Amino acid sequence: MANCGSLLKSALVAVVLVAVIHSALAVDEKLASCCKRVDKTEIKEPITGFMVQERNLPCVKAVIFQTKSGLFCKQFSAPWVHRKIVEYMKSKALASPSPVVPSSTASLLSIITSTASPASSSTPSSSPPSSSPPLPSSSLPSLPSTSEAPAGETFSSDE
Repeated sequence: MANCGSLLKSALVAVVLVAVIHSALAVDEKLASCCKRVDKTEIKEPITGFMVQERNLPCVKAVIFQTKSGLFCKQFSAPWVHRKIVEYMKSKALASPSPVVPSSTASLLSIITSTASPASSSTPSSSPPSSSPPLPSSSLPSLPSTSEAPAGETFSSDE
């Protein structure tokens, strides 16, 4: 009977040990998925997406460019970064179908407010709608966060 108790204790210790090691590896995987260093060299190949990574140690502030050959961590303040993002956003806008524009001279604001659905209650909501983009924190274009990107990061992709 004592032998069975020892065996049960050993099995329990082994299960706990495996669980602790597995959770430690999961933390390492998450930390490895951010940019810890950046460089200033300009990307020459076409960009298929990008993500702005905020500083959250050990991660540094960076723009992560996605290309067919992989992901590249680039310095947020490098002089060419803003230009590349704007070029990417313009090419993406040109590639997407343009919305139907009314032929009248009504302002965009009047069109938006006249077609907006009324609020469901008379009390204003303290939080913005989930579909609205976050407030921009820099001169770079602001993009909504996705459920796949960690908080404080934004991502854009052609996919």
